[in-house]
Amino acid sequence: MLTTILKFTNKYFVIVFISLSLFCNQNLKASNEPIIRVLISKEKNLRIRADSNIPLIFKYKNIIKKNVKGITLKKERNSTKLFFDKNKSKVFEIGVDKGLVIKSNDKRGIWVGSKRYSGLINIQNLKNEIFVVNTIGIEKYLTSVVGSEMPHRWPLEALKAQSIASRTYALKKTGNDLYDIDSTQIDQVYNGLESKTYKTNKAVKETRSLIITHKNKLINALFHSSSAGMTENSEDVWSNKYPYLTSVKDFDQKNPKLYWKKIFSKNELQLLFPKIGGIKEIQILDITKTGRVKNIKLIGNYGSLDFSGTNLRKKMGLKSTLFRFKFIKVDNVKEKNKSNNLNESLIISGMGAGHGVGMSQWGAKYLAMRGYKAKDILEYFYKGIQIKPFKKIYK
Repeated sequence: MLTTILKFTNKYFVIVFISLSLFCNQNLKASNEPIIRVLISKEKNLRIRADSNIPLIFKYKNIIKKNVKGITLKKERNSTKLFFDKNKSKVFEIGVDKGLVIKSNDKRGIWVGSKRYSGLINIQNLKNEIFVVNTIGIEKYLTSVVGSEMPHRWPLEALKAQSIASRTYALKKTGNDLYDIDSTQIDQVYNGLESKTYKTNKAVKETRSLIITHKNKLINALFHSSSAGMTENSEDVWSNKYPYLTSVKDFDQKNPKLYWKKIFSKNELQLLFPKIGGIKEIQILDITKTGRVKNIKLIGNYGSLDFSGTNLRKKMGLKSTLFRFKFIKVDNVKEKNKSNNLNESLIISGMGAGHGVGMSQWGAKYLAMRGYKAKDILEYFYKGIQIKPFKKIYK
């Protein structure tokens, strides 16, 4: 059976033809809906199976199997082994940089680990890891993203605003040879069919193809959970200044997780910052107009390190850069393990969640509850924008 892969310079029109009868989605072909490749997993061992009695369709090199219940891949020292459920005694070896494709005609999707996905599952065997990529039409992708990024019970207009922002973000994203976008908070969360609901379907359907532009170009449609009162200017978080990503008042006071706290023992700080022997002093060098930490100096027993607030947030797993800190005696901290002999811990207390730039999801919920439409919400958080279809033929 002939396999042809056509790649155009625009990643959104990557079309994979592996037998028209088996792998071509006629609906996508007819509508020119953009196709997106989502990295859903990086594993050493991988389990993929059908959801029901409808089997999977499997292709690797010239091998096509139409009656597959499940497969297991195991990366060993110098090779990757593949086992079929029906005949686990027979082992196939997958070459490095070789890929295989799995499809199902079951609307309930394909199980990859503990999550289900529709579309194609592309598996790429790399030297140290197995990359799993879900190739799917962007509208189906968004029905999960909206439910993964926002509670599906939130007002419909907030979900519609999220749908338009997420579609814009995905189409703007520059990928690589293997995938276009990550399925985690690195980009935007995508949990497959488990996050798809009637309401997320409705939000995506009612905003089909709509994207956000500024001066006829896709914007960088950043969003976050909660800014704690004021969103942030893009240039105060990263080096790039975008005229549509400016600080505005947020309405996220109803967020039950607005305030947060994280405690680090002396031992944990030494493990996090071994080069300077932990932290004994912290100096905030610069803050933004909204009070977020912009630059900070950590002083330890063997020297000091300078961090941007954003990089320190990633390093220490903090919810935001809107925080302050204090050192306290261990006796005053309720820790699970008091057996160590440490005499100090660091408490970091903060507000909000996320980088604080662009649309606040809790703010979008508040505005929707006050009667704002999706367009009004987006125009509030992104200044000077236009909302229009991505392509007329796709609309």
